[in-house]
Amino acid sequence: MGAFGPQIAPYNPSETQYSDSGDILRTQPPSIDHPMGTDRLGRDIFSMVLVGAQPTMLLVVVVGTMILTIGSVVGVTAGYVGGLVDEVLMRFTDFIYSVPLLPAALVLVVILESGFWTTAFIIGALIWRGMARVLRSQVLQVKERPFVMAAKSTGASTPRILLKHIFPNVAPMAILFTAIGAGYAVIIQAGLAFLGLADPSSYTWGIILRNAYQSGVIVDAWWWALFPGLLISFTVLSLFLIGRGYEDDDVAEDMMASA
Repeated sequence: MGAFGPQIAPYNPSETQYSDSGDILRTQPPSIDHPMGTDRLGRDIFSMVLVGAQPTMLLVVVVGTMILTIGSVVGVTAGYVGGLVDEVLMRFTDFIYSVPLLPAALVLVVILESGFWTTAFIIGALIWRGMARVLRSQVLQVKERPFVMAAKSTGASTPRILLKHIFPNVAPMAILFTAIGAGYAVIIQAGLAFLGLADPSSYTWGIILRNAYQSGVIVDAWWWALFPGLLISFTVLSLFLIGRGYEDDDVAEDMMASA
């Protein structure tokens, strides 16, 4: 849906749909022609949802990349190097932790003007903190294991030790936190859009929910909010299960290898 949503949408999401008699199809319930119904302007909600999947998935990619990059660099560097570097990086992480995520995102989006890229970078710049702390604690354990000590004693370079021995052992946790953070980013983006801090002409799932809420007919036209709400929930759940599934599989493989 995220890759091909705009191409496979059956209707233009901004166009009003009419019946054969020429009447506007306002708040029509789900049907064969309109699987998710229509809104009060007669626009097809299924087409809106398909188009709205693209910015949602793009957000997952952008924020996930930022979480993985920043969180891994800070956490692994702090845990492996230690000393003053560890102290500085962890105090910086603690400072980021002290910043309340949603209120800070609200303020920054207002100051920097709402927009997809602004929202994505703000969320990504604040949400990596959990991964950094967890990876640091894992690296502190891994770097004391015999195979890492043996690599050091043979004169292996720091980049080789990090790439060959440290990163593979912390990768499952990094992927888990990336998936959870990306899912949380989807919720935050939808929340900001619902509060009006997004382009109202776009068709993100949060904007669809906001339009449904502001229409005054959400009780009668329940399908207007139900389907985008379910897709947000399923997307977040899917990301979480993907992360946990990879973590569990990797842990199982490690246990079998040890045995």
